[in-house]
Order: sequence, then C-alpha cells, then structure tokens
Amino acid sequence: MSVSAHRAFNLLKELAYEKVSCSPEEKKAAQRLLDEARSCGVEAHLEEFSVKCGKVSRAKLTVTAPYLKEYTVTGYERAVSTPESGLEGAFYYAENLLPAHLEQVKGKIVMINGRLRRADYEKLKKAEAAAIITFSGTTVDRLNDTDCDIRKLRETLTEPFGDAVAVNMRAADAAEMVRRGAKTVRIELEGQQYEGISQNVCAVIPGTEKPEEIISLGAHYDSVYFSTGVYDNISGSVILMELLRHFAANPPARTLQFCWYGSEEQGLLGSKAWTAAHEEELAKHRLMINVDVAAPTLGHNVALVMATDKAVGYIDAMMLEKGYPCEAKLDIYSSDSVPFADKGVPAVNLCRFGAPGANYIHDRRDNLKSKYIDERALDITLQQALCLTDRVANAAVFPIAREISDTIKTKVDEYLFKTKKEGK
Repeated sequence: MSVSAHRAFNLLKELAYEKVSCSPEEKKAAQRLLDEARSCGVEAHLEEFSVKCGKVSRAKLTVTAPYLKEYTVTGYERAVSTPESGLEGAFYYAENLLPAHLEQVKGKIVMINGRLRRADYEKLKKAEAAAIITFSGTTVDRLNDTDCDIRKLRETLTEPFGDAVAVNMRAADAAEMVRRGAKTVRIELEGQQYEGISQNVCAVIPGTEKPEEIISLGAHYDSVYFSTGVYDNISGSVILMELLRHFAANPPARTLQFCWYGSEEQGLLGSKAWTAAHEEELAKHRLMINVDVAAPTLGHNVALVMATDKAVGYIDAMMLEKGYPCEAKLDIYSSDSVPFADKGVPAVNLCRFGAPGANYIHDRRDNLKSKYIDERALDITLQQALCLTDRVANAAVFPIAREISDTIKTKVDEYLFKTKKEGK
C-alpha cells in the first residue's frame, strides 16, 4: 500500500481545531487518532498520564500612577493568586535583567522582555520581585487579528524556585506603559491549580525478522491556545498515520513503535511520560524518528540528528541518493525526541520549516484559512519519512549506531536543566 498525502491532508482537516493540554478537545483528537490507527488493522491504545494544570478565572492589570488605565492581561496558569483587592506596588521595566536591572527589582512589579525563561525566572525570584509581567506579539498588532498569549508557570520553574504572581500582556500595551512612565501598578489575579489528564496514542507493528530491535516513531498532536495546530503539529501526526498504514500492509523486519504524544506544548510531557513508563523497554530501541512541523508551501526540509556525525552522513547520503532536498545536520531539536536522546536512544527529527513570511506557529494564524500549508508540501516530508523508516526498518544490519555524541548529550542536559549553560 502506498502512502497518500491527499488522505493525510483530509485527516488533517478533521483535526484542525484548538486542542490544548488536558482539554476535552485534546482527548477528542486522541480518540480520532486511535480510531484511525485501529482502522488500519493495528492494535492501538491510549496511555494516560497526569499533568499539573492551572485555570485562571480573573486577571486584571491597572496602572494607578501617574495615570489611571486598565490593560488587558492573561494570568499565567498555576501562578499565585493575589488578595481579592489585588497586589499593588512600584512598577519597574527590567528589560533583559542585567545586573544593574536586578539591583532595582526587589519588592516591585517587574516587566521583562519576551518570554519568561527559566534563567530569568530564577533571577527574578532570587532578586525578590513581587510580581512578573511579560508581553507577547508586536507593537503593530491589530486587536481583531491577534490574541494575548495564555502562558503557564511550569513545574520546571516553580519546583526549584517557588511560585509567583505572573501575567502576560500585549506588546503594544507594554510599550505604552513604559512610554507613559507608569510608576505604580495593581495586579488582580485569581486562579486554581489541579491535576489534569492527558494521553498518548500508542500502536505497535511487530517485526517479522528482528522483533527485538525497535524503532520508535513519534509526533505530537496537541496545540497551544488560539491555534488549530495544523502546522504544529497535526501535519506530523497525519504523516505518522500514513506510515502506520503503509507498514501495517507491508510488515517490517524490525518492530515499529508508534506514539502520538499529548501535551508536548507544555514541555514534552507526553514523551517524558512514555519514556518514564517504558524505561526498561528502551534498551531495545535503536532509533527514534520524530516528525514535528510539515506542509508549508514555501519552506525547506531539515533532518536534525541527535546522534553522531556518522548518522548525519548516513541520512545525508540516503537523501541524496533519493534526490530528496533535505539538510541533515547534527543538532538538538525541541520536541519529543529529547526524552529519547536523554535515555540514550539516537533520534532524527524530520521537519519542514516555513520560509519567512510563510511560517505561522503558536498563534491563531496556524490554521487552514491562512493558506500557507498544502498537501503537495506535506508529501515532501511524508516521502522522506517513509524512505528513512523503510531503510532502517528493513536493513540487513542496523545502519545507525546506538551512540550519541558528547555535543548532543551536553545540549540535551542543558535543555532538560540538568546543567547550566556557561554564563547562566
């Protein structure tokens, strides 16, 4: 049975809706993928795992001096609630948190540039900031075309450094506050923390000759708020389904483990949960092939290899032999391959990145109406994934050593906060 980008794209259309971690929509998408996998004649099941979640019921920010104005904000999920009357204090714009900034933040409501990175959170907590403000979007965004991002204080922040009051606002509003010289600010934030349930969709095609050697194939199916996630990453999920369909009809020599991961956007939680639950089995895994983002009409294909230079050479030669334009290079990629590499399983990330101006990710523009993805472009990554999987699954001798270079090991440790980058 040949793979079909047309069939894959039709499934993508069915799953073109917001499906954030632990939501009913995420579970609905998981059930649809489960049903589709079973329709291919493969035994499939759901594996549930718990996720630390939060829900914000009220978020408000008001500049109280030298002018009075309320701004639209979203509260960070799992942030600390303020007293009902709010938390009021001096406002300070700490930009990029240089030492000279950090001397000024104690007891203040602090705004920083960009996203709230772990290193920034650690600095703010140690400097005893009273609350944190971030901003998203651009200063020229139109209100009816954009959203104020909803973000979360993940446990990778709160467990080592403690909880905090935190809100996010639009870049244009943040600029106005600084430009108008805001001196005091009041934040009102009310929310709750709870344990949610997410799920991985799992299926196995046993090997016919070397069943003890396993190749893991993965893609995540959840999205962020406001996004339908057709690019990131239903595109990868439907490619994975076509591979399942193909190998169900053409049984491989080696065992193929398929996983559609939930809650990837919350910190690779699905793949972390799966590798933790199946740690003993991972010794049999020879390679992890991950597909994350595909199908932009204007773009380029990349194979990011979390293994060794020899593995890069193998994949590069294979792509050249087939005439597939795909840049292979040794590098880490922020996706579900990371937990596998952390356990010693080499990984390859197949991606098609959109060209500038044709690459909408993590916002409302990641949808079919944006008309920046198509089935022809999806087929590019589909064919590359099929070729790579078929070659390694049916090779007489497995062509990629179960080795990971020291460079990649170091990058994985830094990504997972096992070590600190120099200067951080």
